[in-house]
Amino acid sequence: MNAGGTRGRDPTVDPSSLYFVDAAHPYAAAAATALTSHRTKSKWSHLSSVPVPSPLPASATAAVLLLLRRRPHTALRFHAFALRRLLPSHSPPPLVLSASAAHVAAASRLRGAALAVLASASRHYSPAQIFNALAATYRRFASAPFVFDLLVISYLRSRRDALAAASVARRILAAGARPLPSTAASLLRSLPSAAAALDMYHQIYTHSSPQNNHLLLPTVQTFNSLLLAFYREGKCDEFKIVLQEMDKYSCKHNVCTYNIRMAEYCDRRDVKKARGLWEEMIQEGIEPDVTAYNTTIGGYCRAGEVGMAEEMFKNMQMGGIDPSAMTFEWLVRGHCMAGDAEAAMLVRADMRRRGFGLASEVVEELLDVLCQNGRVEDGLGVLREEMRRGEFVPTRRSYKVLIRSFCDEGEVEVAMRLQAEMAGKGFNAGSEVYHAFICAYEKSEDYEMVDKLRKEMEVIGT
Repeated sequence: MNAGGTRGRDPTVDPSSLYFVDAAHPYAAAAATALTSHRTKSKWSHLSSVPVPSPLPASATAAVLLLLRRRPHTALRFHAFALRRLLPSHSPPPLVLSASAAHVAAASRLRGAALAVLASASRHYSPAQIFNALAATYRRFASAPFVFDLLVISYLRSRRDALAAASVARRILAAGARPLPSTAASLLRSLPSAAAALDMYHQIYTHSSPQNNHLLLPTVQTFNSLLLAFYREGKCDEFKIVLQEMDKYSCKHNVCTYNIRMAEYCDRRDVKKARGLWEEMIQEGIEPDVTAYNTTIGGYCRAGEVGMAEEMFKNMQMGGIDPSAMTFEWLVRGHCMAGDAEAAMLVRADMRRRGFGLASEVVEELLDVLCQNGRVEDGLGVLREEMRRGEFVPTRRSYKVLIRSFCDEGEVEVAMRLQAEMAGKGFNAGSEVYHAFICAYEKSEDYEMVDKLRKEMEVIGT
C-alpha cells in the first residue's frame, strides 16, 4: 500500500502536522524505558511514577507506541492506559494515537485489537479522517497493508455502515492498491443493492490497475457475494453476468456457488433444474453440505414432492451430514402442505429428540393441518411444548387457529382461556375470532352471548 499523502515530507516528523509523532519528547522516552526496563509486575507502577506534563500532547503518547511497537501487547496496554489515565475523558481519542495503535496491532497480526481501535475511532471521526491518519503514519510504524482492509471491516462489523466501508475501499483504490479478496467479498455482500455490489466489483477489479498480483484477484467468494446480492433481490436472470466473470478468471464453482444457483430454481419450484445442478456438483467432485441438502429438500417440499425430500434426507444421513433445525422444518412443512398430519408429527418428534424446536411460522402450519384433521388437542399440546422454550414466541395466527377449532368443537371455555391468554400477549381478537365465538354460541342457542359479542364488535369497529 502506497500511503497516500506521504510522498513528500513525512508528516509524522512535522510538528505542525496533525500526525506528528514526537519520539524525542521526554515523556515518550521515559515511559517507554519504564515499560521495557522493569519486570512485568513492577513496570506499570514505574510508569505511574513518570512525571506527566500538562497538557500531555497526543504526539508524545503516540511516540510511546512507536517506541514499543516491537512489544505490541505492552504498546496496546499503554494505549488503553493513556486513554484511561492520561488524556481528557470527555474528549475523543486523538486521531494520531488511534492510528498508531491500529498500526502496532496490524503489524503484529493482532486483528481483533486493531478492529477494536478502529471501531472506537469510527465513533468520532469520518472514514476519510481515519484513512488519512493511517496513510500518514503508515511508513513510520512499518505497518501492514491490511490495516486499511481492517478499516473497511470495522465499518462493516461495528458500525454496519457499508457505504462508509465502500468509501474507504475507493480510497484504497485511489492509493494504487486493492482490498484483499476476502475484504472485497464482505463488502459486496453488505452493500444495499445488487447494482451497488456489481459497480463496486468493477471498481475494484475492472477499472483499477494495481500491480499485477494474483493474490489480489477475485476469488470464488467474490463471485458468490455477487450471486447472493442478485439472489436477494430476485434478479436471478443477472446470474449470467457473474458466471461470465467467473469464466473470465477461470474461477471454479464451489458448494456455495451451487447452493445459490439451486436456491433460485427451488424458489421457482423447478426442482428438475435444481437436481441437474446437484448432479453437476457431484460430477465435479464437490461434496454437498447441510445448506445444499436443506436447499434441495426445501425445493422438493415446496414443489409437493415430499417423498423425494424424504429420500434426500436419508441420503444426507447416509453421507454423514448432520441435519439442522431447518432440515426438519422443511420436512414438517412438506408433510403439512401434503395434509399428512401424522407424518409431520413424526418428523417433529425426531426433531425434538435431537434438541431442535420449530420456528413460529412452522408451528402455524402444523397447527393448521392438525386442526383440519380434527386433532385440536394435539395442536394445543404442540403450542404448549414449544412455548416451554424461552426463545419461542407464539403468533396471533397460532392462537386464532386453535380458538376457531375449539369453538367448532363446542369447547368454548377452552377457547375463552386461549383468547384471554392471547390478549395478555398483546394480540387483539379480530373479526375471525369474534365470528368463531358467535358461531359457537349460536350452535348452543346462547343468543344472549351472541348479541353481546355483536355489540362489542360494533363498539370496537371490528
